[in-house]
Amino acid sequence: MSKTEPTKWHVRFRQAAYTAAVGAAIWSLMIIVPFAPFSFLPPIIVGGGAGAWFALGYVLYIAAGFGSTAALSALLYQVELGEGKRVSGALAGPGLVLLYAGVTSSSLLLATAGYAGGYARSIQHMPDQAIEAMLLPYVNPVSVGVMMAVVGALLTIAAMATASRPKT
Repeated sequence: MSKTEPTKWHVRFRQAAYTAAVGAAIWSLMIIVPFAPFSFLPPIIVGGGAGAWFALGYVLYIAAGFGSTAALSALLYQVELGEGKRVSGALAGPGLVLLYAGVTSSSLLLATAGYAGGYARSIQHMPDQAIEAMLLPYVNPVSVGVMMAVVGALLTIAAMATASRPKT
C-alpha cells in the first residue's frame, strides 16, 4: 500500500469476520464430535442451567463475532468506496481490536463456564450451590469482555460517522 492510498478498514473487518466464521465452524464441529470431552457437550446443553451459558456463548460468538464484523465491514465498504471517504485509523483500529477481543473473550468465557458448570450439573450431579460458586468468578470477566466489544463497536461507528473526504 502506498502512502497516498487510504487504509481500507472494510477489508480488515472482513478478515476478522472470516476468522470468526472459521472459529464458529470449529466450535460447531466440537459440539457434534462423538469423542470425550466433546461428547459431553450435547447433554450439557440439553441439561440447561449452566449448560445454557455454553449455548449462549456459542450463539453470541456466531452473531456478534461473525455478524458484527461482517456488518461493520459492509458499512465501512460503503463509507470508504461508495462515498469515497477516509475513515480514521485512530478510531477504527482500536475499534476492531476491542470488538474482536471483547466478543471472543466473553464468548469463550461463557462457553468455559457453561461447560464446567453444565458438566458438574449434568454429568457429576453436583448441588446447585456448588455450581453457582463455580460460575461466579466468570461473571465480571464476561462483563468486561462485553464492555470491550461495545466500546469497540462504538469506536468503529464513530470512525464511520466522522469519516471525511480526502483533500485533493
